[in-house]
Amino acid sequence: MSSPFTVRHGVTDAFGAPIRQCGWEVRAARAAEMTALAALRGLAFRGGGKDGDAYDARCLHLWVEDRDAYPGVPLATARIQVHREGDLGRGYAAQFFDLDALARASGPVLELGRLCVHPDHQTPDTMRLIWAGLTRIADRTGAARLIGCTSFTGTEAETFSAALTLLAARHLGPAALRPRAHAGGSVDFSSRAGNLPGPQALAQLPPLLRAYLSLGGWVGGDLVIDHDLGTCHVFTCVEIANMPEPRKKLLRRLAGTA
Repeated sequence: MSSPFTVRHGVTDAFGAPIRQCGWEVRAARAAEMTALAALRGLAFRGGGKDGDAYDARCLHLWVEDRDAYPGVPLATARIQVHREGDLGRGYAAQFFDLDALARASGPVLELGRLCVHPDHQTPDTMRLIWAGLTRIADRTGAARLIGCTSFTGTEAETFSAALTLLAARHLGPAALRPRAHAGGSVDFSSRAGNLPGPQALAQLPPLLRAYLSLGGWVGGDLVIDHDLGTCHVFTCVEIANMPEPRKKLLRRLAGTA
């Protein structure tokens, strides 16, 4: 079964017209704009320089711009890989996690990665438009779920121990679908499920992970240490059918797919 997004349409055509709100817009980036996105990602993930890898060529990249104040400058981005049903092995998350069980679940999958906002432009508008762009792609592809690696800053797991306890206690995914990390360089925190999280647990959760959880998302039970980016990844999944209906309706109105 082929994805209608990757096969029947060109990358930019599949997204359609830009989504605009109050001078802001989100659209599919063009090939010539990847250098600017690589610089934005380098600023967000590497403290400068540029960020790019082999997965970029397989993805659609979102471009978020304030057309009134900073025309032609990307202020936020994310990349999205569309996986056809049954095939999750060529994405970024598959290098860290065994996704075979999840791949057997029905429906295409959107894999979200490298989501970042310019540090000087952390406004609600930027994230709202990212989610609207994701919603449009999900509706156009018939995606069943959204997956990705959500990152904690730093490589010492005990730094965010309370957050891991919270995730284990309240947000572990179904055992039959929950990916396990590949051997080496990981921490199994699922055994903390019976413990009570400390008062600092919510504050330790990365904002993107809080957003996933607010949409009904779940996590795997392993934390993978990524020394390249200086982060730790937890596998995250949002079942689109289980998202709160008011949130879906709001995002679909903004995305123009309601």
